[in-house]
Amino acid sequence: MQENNIRANKMKTSHIFWGTLFITVGLLVLINNFTSIFMDWSIIWKLWPLAVILLGVSLLVKHKAGKGLIAAVAALVLGLAIFATTKSASDIVNNDFEIVVDDSDVHFDTTEYNEDFDSHINYAILHFDGGAGSFNIKDTTSKLVYIKTEGRKNNYAFSRYDSDSTTNVKLKMKKTRWHIGGGNYKNRVDISLNPMPVWNLDFDAGAADINLDLTEYKISNVSVDMGAASLDIRFGNLYKDSHLEIDAGASDMNIYIPKESGCEIRTDVALTSKNFDEFNKINSGLYRTSNFEDTENKIFIEVESGVSSISVKRY
Repeated sequence: MQENNIRANKMKTSHIFWGTLFITVGLLVLINNFTSIFMDWSIIWKLWPLAVILLGVSLLVKHKAGKGLIAAVAALVLGLAIFATTKSASDIVNNDFEIVVDDSDVHFDTTEYNEDFDSHINYAILHFDGGAGSFNIKDTTSKLVYIKTEGRKNNYAFSRYDSDSTTNVKLKMKKTRWHIGGGNYKNRVDISLNPMPVWNLDFDAGAADINLDLTEYKISNVSVDMGAASLDIRFGNLYKDSHLEIDAGASDMNIYIPKESGCEIRTDVALTSKNFDEFNKINSGLYRTSNFEDTENKIFIEVESGVSSISVKRY
């Protein structure tokens, strides 16, 4: 009799979980079909591990009502995460991609973008949104920026606006057309910057190969948000405080810093391989070079990633 009651309790808990999950997903899809739900779904989907935690807690709780309540909350969270993932993927496809069966109009070409440098500019910000491809910063230029893209002709929106001694440059990829039936996808961007102003770089990329040689520039901040990507970035020793912030998925990251600069690394990572050459571990997730306190120029690195490989080397 007791064994039958336990089985019944388990069954009822599972019914509560699956019932709540299906109701949550169904209601969200139904509401979305008739109206627009505005939320930052890219953040919401990251809650899915909470559902796993709650399910684990429910296994430890003996009280029947407690089990059911925790299972319902876990299903609610998981339902939100499932809908958020689907919603985010749908928004990306609708906004950024177009599938074309016929590839007869595919023509790869080069496009050049540039802006002249003004002597009153002391600070410059580059916002780059490139999706998937190969993206590089190399060489310097007497202009403010010189950019060459290889792929679809005029496939980027390019703009600039100035405010006092600061200029903002934005390069954003337009809708990408995926062709079925032949042809290759190509999206390469080579960027040259003027070495005079202090630069703030903001990179947003998907499955990309990113190579940033920043040794000739005064760098205040670099922000890289990427998916399954490869990142190689090399800093110089030309600015007092340089900051690097990385938010990555399954990525391979190689970071090079000069020995003349002190460096601090803060990490919030999951299943990640770390190789921090000549760094001392201060505590969990915090590393510093031995010359960190003594150097005038410092580089601060913050990394948040999933399954990745991170290497920071001094040269």
